Amino acid sequence: MDWKITKEPVISLAVDCLMVLHTNGGESIRGCAGDVDLALEHRLSQLISEGEITGHYQETVLIHNWGKIPAKRLLVLGLGKDEALTLDKIRDGMAVAVRRARQAGVKQLALGCSKAFSRRWNAADFIQAIVEGVELGLYCYDGYKHEEESKNEIKSICLAMEGISDSALEAGLARGRAFAIGVNRARDLANEPANKLTPQILAERAITIAEKQGLAVEVLDEERLQELNMDALLSVARASVNPARMIVLKYQGAPETKETLGLIGKGVTFDSGGIQVKPDTGMEKQKGDMAGAAAVLGAMEAIGELKPHCNVLAVIPTCENMISGNNYRPGDVIGSFSGKTIEIHHTDAEGRLILADGLAYARRLGATSLVDVATLTGGVIIALGYTVTGLMTNNSDWATQVKEASRIAGEKVWELPLEDEVEEYLKSDLADIKNDGGRPAQTCQGGVFLRHFVEDVPWVHLDIAGTAQWRSGEGIHRKGATGVAVRTMAQLAMRFSQE
Repeated sequence: MDWKITKEPVISLAVDCLMVLHTNGGESIRGCAGDVDLALEHRLSQLISEGEITGHYQETVLIHNWGKIPAKRLLVLGLGKDEALTLDKIRDGMAVAVRRARQAGVKQLALGCSKAFSRRWNAADFIQAIVEGVELGLYCYDGYKHEEESKNEIKSICLAMEGISDSALEAGLARGRAFAIGVNRARDLANEPANKLTPQILAERAITIAEKQGLAVEVLDEERLQELNMDALLSVARASVNPARMIVLKYQGAPETKETLGLIGKGVTFDSGGIQVKPDTGMEKQKGDMAGAAAVLGAMEAIGELKPHCNVLAVIPTCENMISGNNYRPGDVIGSFSGKTIEIHHTDAEGRLILADGLAYARRLGATSLVDVATLTGGVIIALGYTVTGLMTNNSDWATQVKEASRIAGEKVWELPLEDEVEEYLKSDLADIKNDGGRPAQTCQGGVFLRHFVEDVPWVHLDIAGTAQWRSGEGIHRKGATGVAVRTMAQLAMRFSQE
């Protein structure tokens, strides 16, 4: 899809459809919408006064223009009450509107927006929210269907913005497109069936991204993992015919400094639960247990697009957690790359095992600040539901940075405590630590376990078990994988570059 920027008046744009924004309860139509209303001989005002256009949030009204302006049709997007308008609502509203336009067969869409909407935020952030809303809202994963479906596709979008500088327009457009590319990449990966995305295939996809973006890439195979004593990762992978891999990508945007942002993603491409097998209901969704890895790869693609002045290291341990005669078992004691020994208490607490090796390896490679992303625990869903990601940390200052990045990105997080009392659940009589201590403080147990493998490096753990999948189309989300945490990590890299 092509994006264009124009300085021409909206009433002169010859497109299939012109979109304008309208808030609920406004006394008058201002800016671009006012110009359109005047050109349409106040028909827009009449529809508003008659209640056919209310401005309610995510209301879309498509009307013909009676040949009064070059645009064939007019789409009015309601954004709710003016005082309650946020960038998140801009994103979700744009997503709903462009899907309506696509459904109506629109090929060329123009958006006219008055400065009354944009002046309350940083102009580049406002444009970024619009672009993300469009690109994320139009996302569609088709999978492997053979039926030929006729698809309406929007070919081009033209932005006609009042009172926004060229530099802000260009910056917002570039960031919005890059972030959306990363999110949609993560969605594609997490939506893939497990037989189409084994650990080796995930590594090949990572190589493709690296080559496209000019990133350094290395894939550690099973032999190399054994040489490095990555027993935690290898133990989980042992029962699968598809061997484990450790994927490493590097972006070197600030070679003059050693400061490096480390991103670690859980890449379990299918999770049966191991010997302590999961219930059969919903097990098909376990193909998405690599959503953390997908998010890290999506973030690296966005970072490669934007090229911030910072260094970023991505480490992705990837494997399958399957069932066979050589499974790791409850009661086993395994090693890890860090040297710590781990007693296995539950084979379905495998994500923290592979992340233990990933986090320790990222430290070895020079990461000075860490963020790991994982569909780690069902307990986080009980605690926070499906719209908020759980956050845990060993460093409050670093957590503040991540929270601010998530706020700007529009992805909700909430910090959960890592109390020392939780350590009691993970004490082992046989090893340095055990991987599970039962139901109490389940999500916090996962965080406390991982804390053992980061030592004193500032670290944040994001548990996306509840936010990685969406149940139906709503706002920027489509049914299936969300690509959550991509925008937070990409925004964090932008902040990292400024510091």
